[in-house]
Amino acid sequence: AGVNVKYQISEHPTGRCAVLITGHDRSLVTKLDAANHFTVSHLEDADNWKLVEKSQVVYSAGFFLTVSVDSMLKVSKHCAAKDKIYCLNLSAPFLCQFFKDQMKSVLPFTDIVFGNETEAAAYAENNSLDTTDVKEIAKCIAMLPKENGSKSRTVVITQGKDPVVVVSEGQVTEYPVESLTPDQIVDTNGAGDAFVGGFLAQLIQKKPISVCVKCGIWAATKIIQRSGCSLPEVMDFQA
Repeated sequence: AGVNVKYQISEHPTGRCAVLITGHDRSLVTKLDAANHFTVSHLEDADNWKLVEKSQVVYSAGFFLTVSVDSMLKVSKHCAAKDKIYCLNLSAPFLCQFFKDQMKSVLPFTDIVFGNETEAAAYAENNSLDTTDVKEIAKCIAMLPKENGSKSRTVVITQGKDPVVVVSEGQVTEYPVESLTPDQIVDTNGAGDAFVGGFLAQLIQKKPISVCVKCGIWAATKIIQRSGCSLPEVMDFQA
């Protein structure tokens, strides 16, 4: 158990991110520094690449599209060739707008796409989908060309307090989220990452999509009731 980190050491200082919380809203101010200088050579190190070869599921935030698309393509193509699962998060509307070509190059090798309703809307607007319906946008992303044809692409779109939209095996399903009162919400920062973490925790155990989504909702619901990205001592998720 735990996290096995394999950082690339950079001459640049460690990146920073200031999170500004106003009520239930948040904004971020970032200075990427070292995080903006990752190179594919770090993956090509034999010991590091062994970790990729051992992995069955790989997840990348969309923010990496601004840094090293070559790294994303190297890993995603490996996953497609070896019938593994590669996951990508849309991560932010500006990525769909200003880095759509980079995103388009990685999507054919992507098995699961995560995003929220704002990111889905930005994707639709910048790819001429001519729809604002989240379910239709998710279906369009799911039907994009895919390199590994052995399994269809799954698309998961969260919508805050509204149901999570999932397209899997060509079918659209909506999953309701747990309702919280305004006074229960402490800090919305990290909700999306918590959702993905909960989802992937079940996926790697080969649980059905419905359980993956349920765990994602559970994790996100927990995280927004706490200050900072902290977890309760007792993990009481029940499938």
